[in-house]
Amino acid sequence: MYNRVKLEPLAFLKWVVMSLVGVLMWQTFNIQVLNSEVYQTKTKDRVTSTRNVYAGRGRIMDRNGIVFADNYRDTTKGVDDYSRIFLQGHLASQIVGKLDFNGRGNMGMEKVFDTTLSGIEGIRVGVRDVQKREIYSRSEEVAKAEPGLNLVLTIDRNMQEIVEKALKDGVEEFQAASASAVVIEPVTGEILAMASYPTFDPNSRTQGVGRMAKNDIVSLPYEPGSTFKVITAAAALEDGIVSPDKVYPSNGGRCWEWWEGNPKFKNEKPICDSHVIGEVDMPEAMAQSSNVYFARVADAVGADRFYRMARSFGIGIQTSEYFQGEESGRLLKPFELERDARTLMTMGYGHAVMVTPIQMAMAYAAIANGGVLMEPMIVKEWRDWQGNVVDKKKPTAVRRVISEKTAASIRKMLQRVVYDKKGTAKQAMSKKIPNVIFGGKTGTAEKYNHVTRKYDKNRQVASLIGLAPIEDVRYVCMVLVDDPNMDKDRGHTGGVTAGPIFRRIMEGIYFHPQLSPISYNLAQVKRDTPCDVDFMGMPLDGAKKVASDRNCKVAFDGVGSRVISQRQNTSDTAGVTLVLGEMAASKMPDLKGLSLRDAMEIMGNIRVNVEYEGKGHVVAQSPMPEEELRKGTICKLKLKERG
Repeated sequence: MYNRVKLEPLAFLKWVVMSLVGVLMWQTFNIQVLNSEVYQTKTKDRVTSTRNVYAGRGRIMDRNGIVFADNYRDTTKGVDDYSRIFLQGHLASQIVGKLDFNGRGNMGMEKVFDTTLSGIEGIRVGVRDVQKREIYSRSEEVAKAEPGLNLVLTIDRNMQEIVEKALKDGVEEFQAASASAVVIEPVTGEILAMASYPTFDPNSRTQGVGRMAKNDIVSLPYEPGSTFKVITAAAALEDGIVSPDKVYPSNGGRCWEWWEGNPKFKNEKPICDSHVIGEVDMPEAMAQSSNVYFARVADAVGADRFYRMARSFGIGIQTSEYFQGEESGRLLKPFELERDARTLMTMGYGHAVMVTPIQMAMAYAAIANGGVLMEPMIVKEWRDWQGNVVDKKKPTAVRRVISEKTAASIRKMLQRVVYDKKGTAKQAMSKKIPNVIFGGKTGTAEKYNHVTRKYDKNRQVASLIGLAPIEDVRYVCMVLVDDPNMDKDRGHTGGVTAGPIFRRIMEGIYFHPQLSPISYNLAQVKRDTPCDVDFMGMPLDGAKKVASDRNCKVAFDGVGSRVISQRQNTSDTAGVTLVLGEMAASKMPDLKGLSLRDAMEIMGNIRVNVEYEGKGHVVAQSPMPEEELRKGTICKLKLKERG
């Protein structure tokens, strides 16, 4: 009885031990054989870590290597955090764009070329100790990161700054909703500057972007108004339909009853000019911007030929795949133009057609370069992180649109628009760089209201497209002012609003030490040098004395008693050349709409004493414009604030 009681606990213990051994053997078999891969993975995960390796996002630079967009690394608690930094702030922000919260481009070049700029992230496998710290000696990068390529734009940072400042000043001066401009090299199609104002700062985390992110040069469809008359002229001249010396009969008024007695159209509106122009040829009609003349030309050209010419210039077609948000515009087909007898004629002076500013700028570039439509270039090249060029873009000619002869004929007309006494672009002319001859065309179009289906006389788009210099065009510059202030005294036309902005842009370029074309001898003297003097308007003796006091070497050119222009010498002797002439005018200029400063500058050159009252801009003057000036005449100006 005693022995049986002792053996039962021993057997139970034996059974328990054997069971545990069996469980351990099964678990070992399960881990090492049946599920070995699963447990190896779990073990590896506990001692290793896998993370993505940042691939540097490509920089965005101007044509000279000045960086617009770069990467910023912020290290906190051993962790690297990369973000995008825009080194030029708001400058060119609508072109460059910005990133979203996930680090992806969501506007501008950052969006268009997001994949190329982003590169390919690498993979790093790290080994960790029991405290989960990485053991770098046992870690390795199993997939190397490939940084994105660096984008080099055709934009010039200095020129971009000049353009953006001129636009900002113009919007404030003319109380406009916005203003835009683009500067193009016509032979290559390279865009040297492009901007709209207001703009935004891509570095700001709080500033709302919205409308300010839009680049109106590519995204604003509008009726071009009179700037379209060069395309009408090209259609007529290229096929010999209308010669430049063609003069149409006039009834002496400013309106043309185009139906000419046909009772079918007696209730239609006549086509009118802004003032009585009379019987003129094509160059004079271009200078005075006659709607009547170019309506007649469009009628003579016909719907089919006119459509083909406009389409050949690129109207109604996107110009590039690289512009985010680019619109196509709207070009009526021949059968649509023929539905209404008046529509074709109004298209002759820029109505019944929707364009984008970049389309019109490239059309004028074709006229400037001798007749070849170029594709606009915004990308100059791509570089790797060692600075090697991996892809260089070449200028792309789309097609020959017109002959060199036709292009030259139109350029002569555009020069008259600026320098003709009745030209609409007189305010684009610069007295600061008188040896640079401009050409250009103004445009003023009322906005079409799609709700009322009528043109809104209180909403306008004013523009000017200029060529500089006209004899060998280096720059084509388009300026567009959206909804300028409707000042009845000053006006709101393209010549009055866009003209001064164009002039300031050109002066800024020609007076910039890095931008001024050496071929025009206008590179500027550095500040605080002996010849850093404005000699303009000085009498001969006064200029000599100032030059002597400053120890500035001067040479004189021309005959006269006053300095009418100056240019820097590029010879070894340095110094400046002062051009002499007479600055007295025989007739009183039109000063209405000018600021007091601008008016005084003009009258100072004429050598007439000025008296003024009030402040703001000139609203009245005596003598009146074009009156003969006599010795001792006193000019009286009345100024008034706008509003």
